[in-house]
Amino acid sequence: MQKSFIQIEDGKLAYLAGGKGKNLILLHSLNISAESWEKVFGPLSQSHSVYALDMFGHGDSEKPPKNFLIEDYARSVVQFMDRMKIAKAIVCGNSVGALIAVELGAAFPQRAEKIVLVGCPARDPWERMERLVLSALGFDPQGNPQPLSLTDLKMTFAHPTPELAAWFNQLRAKAGVWVKKTMIAISLYDPFPKFPKIKCPTLVLFGDQDVLKEKEKEILKGIKGGKSVILHDAGHVPQMDQPEAFLKEINQFLRP
Repeated sequence: MQKSFIQIEDGKLAYLAGGKGKNLILLHSLNISAESWEKVFGPLSQSHSVYALDMFGHGDSEKPPKNFLIEDYARSVVQFMDRMKIAKAIVCGNSVGALIAVELGAAFPQRAEKIVLVGCPARDPWERMERLVLSALGFDPQGNPQPLSLTDLKMTFAHPTPELAAWFNQLRAKAGVWVKKTMIAISLYDPFPKFPKIKCPTLVLFGDQDVLKEKEKEILKGIKGGKSVILHDAGHVPQMDQPEAFLKEINQFLRP
């Protein structure tokens, strides 16, 4: 899949684009890149104009000269939309991408037509700090992430393989210190006050093996009229674990 590049305020952003129809923006999870949407990108582009972004610090996008908060990432998506002349889009985010989608829907409601939150990390302040502390062992003294084992990856994927681990660790190393920087941004972001500000139709989607799925009811309590679905035999990145089931639910939600 060939990536394109566009210059916005904070640097050069890499993205995949394809298809025709209503605009659909895909935002990936921590550690990885737009490539995590590869299994569903083609089918989605049959009915939508799809844009899968590498968030700053990850994939082939530039590493900004300043630290980024979730609010900064959301603004970068809006800047991308402005440059691409996209007035309004469906925004589908996975993990930290889901938090970015939450912020975009809350702070820029006129830009979001629908929102899909995949594996949304809706943690309370204590849980966020605890996760940040526990993750410290996964970085070297310079702040670069250590490779993860197949056992480690069972927290992310339902059925990790050596090939999947190699791909994941390659992208993790490419992001370098931005894995830690983004984890800090996640820990500083409280999504709960933002949920009620989301006024567009919203789908909350989790894999049944994602430990975060227990937050489903709390998220729905905040988002009026939100719908939810749990995918069987899927982890934190369900579009990779169960692409067909993922597409079935997404396409149903995206129908006019």
